[in-house]
Amino acid sequence: MAKIQYVANARLPSRRAHAYQIVQMCDALAENGHEVELIIPDRVQPDDAPDSMDEYFDSPLNFEITRLPCLDFLSRSSRQPFLRFAFYLQSVTFTLAALAYTLRSDRDWLYSRALLFAVLGAPLFGNSLAVELHRRPSRDRVAAFLGSVLQHTRGVVVISKGLRDEWQSFTNAPMLVAPDGVRLERFTIESSKLSLRTELSLPDGELVCYAGSLKPWKGVDTLVEAAKNVPEVTICLVGGTADQQDRLETAVETIPDNVEMVGHVHPDQVPKYLAASDALILPNTAERAISRRYTSPLKLFEYMAAGRPIIATDIPSLREVLNNSSAYFALPDSSGSLADSIRQVLDDPDASKAASHARETVKQYTWKHRAENIVEFLQGGV
Repeated sequence: MAKIQYVANARLPSRRAHAYQIVQMCDALAENGHEVELIIPDRVQPDDAPDSMDEYFDSPLNFEITRLPCLDFLSRSSRQPFLRFAFYLQSVTFTLAALAYTLRSDRDWLYSRALLFAVLGAPLFGNSLAVELHRRPSRDRVAAFLGSVLQHTRGVVVISKGLRDEWQSFTNAPMLVAPDGVRLERFTIESSKLSLRTELSLPDGELVCYAGSLKPWKGVDTLVEAAKNVPEVTICLVGGTADQQDRLETAVETIPDNVEMVGHVHPDQVPKYLAASDALILPNTAERAISRRYTSPLKLFEYMAAGRPIIATDIPSLREVLNNSSAYFALPDSSGSLADSIRQVLDDPDASKAASHARETVKQYTWKHRAENIVEFLQGGV
């Protein structure tokens, strides 16, 4: 088995999705028998950060964590241009520390989600370095420069076919499409829907759940507008920071009475909210490329594992995983279409068939399976 160093410029523990994804991947690599070392910056933790890795992440943490020094003033910088300067200072100082550390280390593979580390590390580590990308730069000249650098690495792992197609315009580096995943055992829940609603203080009646960030490109603004057209249905929004909730309330002007904003919950509570619902919804916008083409939402695979009917906007990134047998589709950025799809799902006596199909399909999207594919790619088998 291989010794893998995973370099990520991420604050851990953190409530952000990228932190959760990194931890799940390191765990999956370790569960597959590899020796894994996660290399991250030793950053200043904000007041609302989780107390510990063990407490927050719903995974065994069977890997080593090395924290390297960096100059971190981000939590003390609230204005431009100081915030931007603090960002670059933290990124550069961590990258230099990570390069110095990995140059002195022995391993089989370097794997990185830290783009600056990848750019500077490519000429140093060459074919032993692989890079995971979740988006592309907005400027073509920047993407072309990065693409030329990435050609000197083992290859690039991307999370969607749409992102692969974008990057193939800028690089000839070997490329693997590896969508995000799920830990299926988290979604084995014996409690009834009724008892879960009692536990979570959720109302009786028809309930549709959204779980995730409340950023605009997630389509939550459209979902709240759609809720006004189905007042008999409770729309439960699980997740989002206080700032994101404030932005949403400002954007839609009025939050209807049938929208329940739960806010952030511990990851081990998310499966309960999904299981307590009648349907689950992905209202992503088509107006942003990151949503339309690049994303591989963690919530998508969690929804599939939860065994509840799924409503999704009809965009290419979601169609890569879902089809007409596993989900119900609505027009993107249309509150009317989204409301119609909510009503369609809740009225369909065969909706459970689509949910069962999704549950069967998601078995190929586990973190363990993703880790196996990535290691095979590193070894030259893909």
